[in-house]
Amino acid sequence: MKSFDHFELYDFLEDESFRSWVFERAPSSVVEWWERFPAVYPEKAFLMIQARETLLAMQEDTFVPAQDQMRQNIRQIMQDTEPVVAVHSEPFWSYQRMAWVAAASVVMFVLAWFAWTNNQDKPVTVYKKLVAAATLPMKEVVNTGSKTHLVLLADGSSVLLQPNSRISYPKEFNQQSRREIYLVGEAFFEVAKNPDKPFFVYADNLITKVLGTSFTVRAFDKKAIDVIVKTGKVSVFTRTDKERVEKQESRQLIGLVLTPNQRVLFNRDEGRLLRSLVESPTLVDMPIQQSMFEFSGTPINQVFASLEKAYGVEIIFDAEVMKNCYLTASLDDEPLFEKLNMICRTLDAQYEEMDGKILINTKGCQ
Repeated sequence: MKSFDHFELYDFLEDESFRSWVFERAPSSVVEWWERFPAVYPEKAFLMIQARETLLAMQEDTFVPAQDQMRQNIRQIMQDTEPVVAVHSEPFWSYQRMAWVAAASVVMFVLAWFAWTNNQDKPVTVYKKLVAAATLPMKEVVNTGSKTHLVLLADGSSVLLQPNSRISYPKEFNQQSRREIYLVGEAFFEVAKNPDKPFFVYADNLITKVLGTSFTVRAFDKKAIDVIVKTGKVSVFTRTDKERVEKQESRQLIGLVLTPNQRVLFNRDEGRLLRSLVESPTLVDMPIQQSMFEFSGTPINQVFASLEKAYGVEIIFDAEVMKNCYLTASLDDEPLFEKLNMICRTLDAQYEEMDGKILINTKGCQ
């Protein structure tokens, strides 16, 4: 093992394994080593961060300079930072310059440390750590193209992997009591039903548990993670949840459970889950007869029951207050929220969304 006790800035900049780690071209073993470096050599942590920021500044967006150009840039940086001996200089200005350099160094350290810690929180960094800790060998699929990529899993489930996204999963699920997938980016899952072997998606700090359903997980942003359910039910909880083990081991879906046309947004900064309806709820149960939303003097409880069945959304209302309410309308082509607007205008009522449900408020009908 190389000794880093006498490493200086130039040594970091010239080190091939260090550069491959900075530019994310290193194998997992090298990545793991450099991520542990600040703890092993704390006295060299600042130089390491400074070298990393220097290389990234030279990278110019996604372009990685050629080796000769890289070395030339490094030599120029080292030459520019060599101390200059002034033959005639006023003491006042010397002290002033020293104070400015000291202040600039502090600012550089703070900015570099902020950039370092901020980078460690990226979903891709969490993803790599989770995959590295997996007990089974993982197969990784990375979608570097511009179109959706279909991935078929051994259990009959499928994954539509969006561009700039990646997943890792075991080739077979026979050796474990769970089906576990690791994601960074965005993917739509259609999960084969198997209540005896629940399906888990690990995306950053969020865990999505299903028995058999279809849903979307988005984990691009460092600050928020999104789960959207199309069919069935999913349970969502965080890796830091005190009841995480219980929720993972339970044969039932417990905790925050999402149903069709519901979504949950996890805010990493606030550490909380916010459930709501999707912007445009879609039909879950497609009617055989096109006249499903043709109402003629239909009791309002039957109208709401039709909407609940079609969209999988719970509608809460006071049946006693609305017992004399009837609807005559054709609502075939309108989205759910437009249907609700038309119903409420007809019945002099209002609706609001709360916790993924629809609440109807009205004084009733005469």
